[in-house]
Amino acid sequence: MKKNFIHNSIKSFFSKEVISIIIVSAVVPCISLADSGALDNPLKAKTFGELINSILDLILSLGTPIIIFFFIYAGFEFVTSRGDPKKLDTAKSMFWWTVIGAFIIVGARVILSILSNTIGGITN
Repeated sequence: MKKNFIHNSIKSFFSKEVISIIIVSAVVPCISLADSGALDNPLKAKTFGELINSILDLILSLGTPIIIFFFIYAGFEFVTSRGDPKKLDTAKSMFWWTVIGAFIIVGARVILSILSNTIGGITN
């Protein structure tokens, strides 16, 4: 009984120490770099709008080939369903979810454009 308690206590102590050492070794260099001014902005965005714009550009550039692939795949499912109602329903569902996903991805860009133009017009 005492051996298990001692063993578990030592194991728990060392695991906490290892986690503490990892956290300290990760945080201290960041603090020293931030204090010296040598830490550059890794996002290259100066404003929140630029950050959102660059994230949407990335999503749009990654999402476009995926959307095209799923449109083609949904068409393939339509062709290979051969009148089977269950497969046809699956193909229709895949097509409509692809359309919805495309509208969300493209719509986010349109909404950001409208908001930035509106806010830019108000502030100027």
